[in-house]
This record gives sequence, structure tokens and C-alpha cells, in this order.
Amino acid sequence: MSPRARSPWLAAPLVLYLALFLLFPSLHALVLAFRDPASGALPSVASFRTLARDALFWRALAGNVLVPAVTVAIEIASGLALALLLAERLPARRLLRTLVLIPFALPEIVFLTIVRQALAPRGYANAALAAVGGAPVDWLAPASATAYLAVIVTDAWRTTPVVFLLLLAALAAIPGEIYEAARLDGARGVRLFRHVTLPLLRPALAAALLLRGVDALRIFATPLVLTGAEGAPVLSTYAYHQWADQGDEAAAAAAAVLLALLSATLFLPLLRRRRSAP
Repeated sequence: MSPRARSPWLAAPLVLYLALFLLFPSLHALVLAFRDPASGALPSVASFRTLARDALFWRALAGNVLVPAVTVAIEIASGLALALLLAERLPARRLLRTLVLIPFALPEIVFLTIVRQALAPRGYANAALAAVGGAPVDWLAPASATAYLAVIVTDAWRTTPVVFLLLLAALAAIPGEIYEAARLDGARGVRLFRHVTLPLLRPALAAALLLRGVDALRIFATPLVLTGAEGAPVLSTYAYHQWADQGDEAAAAAAAVLLALLSATLFLPLLRRRRSAP
């Protein structure tokens, strides 16, 4: 048998995996979302009407815009700053790079449990406030600004290393001769960064934005572990709440479909633009 004849069979395990764990669940979710829970009729938007009448859904939808937008902005800014700093020949540079990667290297549930304990009423954060004479704060109070702030900072802290690694690799790929030529032309400091480094980093920055943006939209574990399903809700935790706590599979599927549509609406144009770029 020729290599060409064998090649379709080599792809069979991947096709089977995609069918079992992506295609079939997605089709099942679509059927659940557009089936009338009472009569079973198709198509129906009854589940979406149920969501529209639920105040928690609107909080989750707003959270699914606010939390990823602020989180990704922090990650891009922090990852770029750390990459620029640790690309230099600093003392203990390898140790500093390792320290930056620790939050991402830890298992997610371990990292989030540590943060939750630190922000508990008798946790380290309030102990530090008490040491300087401050009053304790209920950091994870449901629907509070501090709960959203805790989710945003925690998720950004854990995933900034991804952006850092992407930008550090991009910085290492810039030829040193370009900087030498720019310095001969008088470029220094901010001017060198603005006219040389930043333009050459734009493809890596766009890749980091696309990668982290899509991933941030489906944030789940961080708000669920820190604040519960209703403390700082997003669409994924709302869908989980409807399925696990309310037993409403149709509403959970409808929320999942809306999350998929939100992701596609925001990031497919960016992906198309990157593919068409020269």
C-alpha cells in the first residue's frame, strides 16, 4: 500500500476524537438550546427567552465582556513590560524568569485555592491590612467590585506568563544589527522602543491578543473557585449554574451557544485580518 493510500487512515484517530468530543457535543448543545423545554418542538427560542428574563444572565453577559477585556489588557501590558525587562542581561535573570512562570506552572486549582485562602476574611490580605491599621475587607463578597477585581487580577496573574513567553521569544528573534543601525541614527530609549521594537513586536502582540482573548472569553475556573457561580458570574459559570444547580439543561445550552457566538463575533474578524495580512 502506498503512503498516499495509508494517509487517510492515519488521520482516523483525530477525526474520531473531534467527532466524539467536539462535533457531537456541539450538535447536542444546539439541539438543547433550540428545543422547546415543554413541548420538545424544534426550532424554538423559548430557552433564550428564559435567559432574557433572568437578571443573573445579564450580569453574566456583562461580566463576560468586562472581565476578559480588562484581564487581557493587563496581561499584554504586564507581559510586554516583563519581556522587555528580562530580555536584558540582568543579574539572576534566569531566576527572575522562573519566578514569573510559577503561577502558570502550578496546577490551576492549587493556585486558585491559595488565592482564595489569601483573600478569605481571616486570610493573608486582611492580616496585612490589620498590620498597618486598616480595616478588614470582604474581598470576595458576591456582586461586589472587589470580587470582580479579585477575579481579574488573579486570572491576569496566572496567565501573564503565556504572553511573557511569546513576547520574550519575539524579542530574542529581533536581529541585534537592527538596534545597532537604529542607535547609529540616534535612536535611544523611548524612541528606539517606539520606532524599532514595537513595530517588530506587532505580529507577536497580535498573536498574544488573539490567543489570550479567545481563552479569556471562556474563563470558568477563576470566578467559580473564588466567588462561586453567582459572585462574579460570566457566561460559562452561568451555564454551569443552570445545569448543575438549577437542573435546566436547555438554559445551560442556550448560554453556551451565546458564549460561542460572542467569541466568534469578536475574534473571527481579527483572525481573518491576520490571515489576509502580507
